[in-house]
Amino acid sequence: MLRVAHRLPLTEAEGPGRRFALWVQGCALRCPGCCNPELFEGAGGEILTVARLADELRAAARAHDLDGLTIVGGEPLEQLPGVTALAEAARAAALGVIVFTGYTWGEAATLPGFERLYAALDTLVSGRFDARRREPDVGGRRFIGSTNQRLHHRSARYADPDLWAGPAALELRIAADGTIALSGDPALSRRVLPVLRGRGPRGRE
Repeated sequence: MLRVAHRLPLTEAEGPGRRFALWVQGCALRCPGCCNPELFEGAGGEILTVARLADELRAAARAHDLDGLTIVGGEPLEQLPGVTALAEAARAAALGVIVFTGYTWGEAATLPGFERLYAALDTLVSGRFDARRREPDVGGRRFIGSTNQRLHHRSARYADPDLWAGPAALELRIAADGTIALSGDPALSRRVLPVLRGRGPRGRE
């Protein structure tokens, strides 16, 4: 089982290539300046079986010719058994797997079950988001929030630095009920949201 905040069947803003992205609910680390503070509380979101999520992932992979799965949060390592099972299902489907965690490598390595999770990954992004050390807009790494965060490539699939270079990505989706959802670069999100809400220089009441 996994407590899930939301998921996207297709995105190009949460890692290299076309990806299925899943945000888990709950994070005890609560990094100041986090772009997803609504995911801190562990009681939110919905509880879903790994089997259901794996079915959704495989269906999305067929429909959208996906390269992989990205698991973000929230804090994925707070739900290690479910995250591991989903990562293994993705790997069995020949999909690449990236997990973003706020834990450092040293902290993660002490967690029971982490070794099994890492064996199912292609890349782990580790380290707390530090708002004082943001990745620069020019010359910085795509998909990464701050310069202290580290890339750990277990395989060569995403090890090419060029995959992590280039301009930041931001995706906008508007639901039928008018709800706006942004995914991708947190700094861009903070600039765009006031405009979308009608409070920016181009916004309307």
